[in-house]
Amino acid sequence: MEHRHQVLLIYNGAAGKRRVAQELESILTGLTRAGCMVTACPVMEGWSAAQLLAAYPGRFDAVVCCGGDGTLHYTVNDVMNAPRPLPVGYLPFGSTNDFAASAGLRRPLEENCAAIGAMAPRPLDLGRFNERHFCYVAAFGMFTAVSYQTPQATKNLLGHFAYVLEGVLRLDLSQGWRATIQVDDRTLEGEFWYCSVSNSRYIGGMAVPEQNAVQLDDGLFEVMILRKPQTLPQARRLVTCLMSQKPDGELLYLLQARRVRAVFDEPTGWTLDGEASPQVREADIRVEPGRLELLV
Repeated sequence: MEHRHQVLLIYNGAAGKRRVAQELESILTGLTRAGCMVTACPVMEGWSAAQLLAAYPGRFDAVVCCGGDGTLHYTVNDVMNAPRPLPVGYLPFGSTNDFAASAGLRRPLEENCAAIGAMAPRPLDLGRFNERHFCYVAAFGMFTAVSYQTPQATKNLLGHFAYVLEGVLRLDLSQGWRATIQVDDRTLEGEFWYCSVSNSRYIGGMAVPEQNAVQLDDGLFEVMILRKPQTLPQARRLVTCLMSQKPDGELLYLLQARRVRAVFDEPTGWTLDGEASPQVREADIRVEPGRLELLV
């Protein structure tokens, strides 16, 4: 019998309107045909990838995540915390699939399974937020949850900058987050509406600004920051920046960095890969170059 790679499959049966549960046989068949011996486990309490890798050390050659970006987020954190980090495969079945779009995984199931079976991982940059990892975005501010709750048709119509503008027009404009944000050796202070630290061409289902410049393995984050306007002329200028997609370096910033530190006056909530994280007063965000071995 030919050698088969031992693969731990973590799947979220509820992802993509329960498409994973409906297509589980096809998923298992595709991985088996690609040369994998599959141990499958649903997402459930007490059976995380971390616990299974600890219980069966040395058994698996790779961990495959099947679900959405949130499932990938938790699986990657489990793998990074394992005694022996393994390559990760991703079969995207979520509603947004930002990371999959950026990594070139929006393709037929058979092709993704074949890439996993080939066991030729590509090293990609991974983000670290304090003691936790994220795959493609860490963000705070008034738009962080809204983007994941908006219908895809609306996102496609508005685009990223115009969508942020739409959020400005219908959210509480008096709200702001007072912070000191250090982007490598540049320091910004004041009240902010939004900040994203990303390694992705898509966030919340929308293309990010200057997406063609985004490289997933260049050791750099893309950083987008919006200050809270303090006057009506500033608000008008911010609207102009958003509509023209041109940062002015005062209200709208588009930067690249290896490290971002944010210190807040009050505990502030962030989202990591679209998943809510505990509120923090200090956030230390760093690139870990090539840390994620992705089977693509």
